[in-house]
Amino acid sequence: MAAVARYTWEEVATHNGKNGSSIWIVYKDSVYDVTKYIHEHPDGPDSIMEVAGKDSTKDFDAAGHSSDARHILAKLKIGEIVEEEKKYDANGKKKKKVVAVPPGKNARSCCNVITCGLVA
Repeated sequence: MAAVARYTWEEVATHNGKNGSSIWIVYKDSVYDVTKYIHEHPDGPDSIMEVAGKDSTKDFDAAGHSSDARHILAKLKIGEIVEEEKKYDANGKKKKKVVAVPPGKNARSCCNVITCGLVA
């Protein structure tokens, strides 16, 4: 089995259809080259160009695409976002951002923050 190509968000952003570049979109961390498909899109090229070089997940889901549309999209897959930049887990659920407090910083618990807010 061939290795899956991996791309950074920065690299995807360069494939926005401008200056003759190809047109890539990202759906749930998978990268798709839609350059040859864009003029076949039932809604026309504009809706794709709005998300060219970007994450199209929210827009794709909001449009209510059919299973046929998802099948077409699957054929256009060229790779995935690199692991450390992925926004979705293996089940396609949006990852929650975890904010770490650096050592030595004032790390107050949620209760402390609420209590201080009530006292002040």
